[in-house]
Amino acid sequence: MFHSTEFYVICLMAAAAIVALMSRRESASPVRQYLLAGVLSQTDSYQPEIDFFCCEDGSVVLRRRGLRGVTLSSAVSLAVEVKGFDITIYERHAPARSESEQVDTASFILDFLANERYFIRYVTPLTPYESEKIATLTLHNRPDMTVTCALI
Repeated sequence: MFHSTEFYVICLMAAAAIVALMSRRESASPVRQYLLAGVLSQTDSYQPEIDFFCCEDGSVVLRRRGLRGVTLSSAVSLAVEVKGFDITIYERHAPARSESEQVDTASFILDFLANERYFIRYVTPLTPYESEKIATLTLHNRPDMTVTCALI
């Protein structure tokens, strides 16, 4: 029986089935979207950058520096799409309704992240004051971790 051709064909088919099951992709996780409003401030930052500060409670403070054409009466918000450990962040601007003081920094709190390693893509909008900028980075959310990335 162990020397027959049928036995080896059955073993080969079983091995192929095992390899196919092991190489199968995991089912796609649902995409969660979060909309976050920013707190505007003036810090005299002219270089477009994003900073991530990981807190003790697991939340992450995101600070976007180097904003142009934004005033205190404007609004800056984020649309955050989370799919597994891949995060895409789209920055959005709402125009000012009245003249007010210029600001260059917006701060956000991301309170929905676990203590994991995330792959982040940050995209800024095309505005009359600056072109679209993109940054990609890896963030390991653990207490007292700080990551700074330039927008290019």
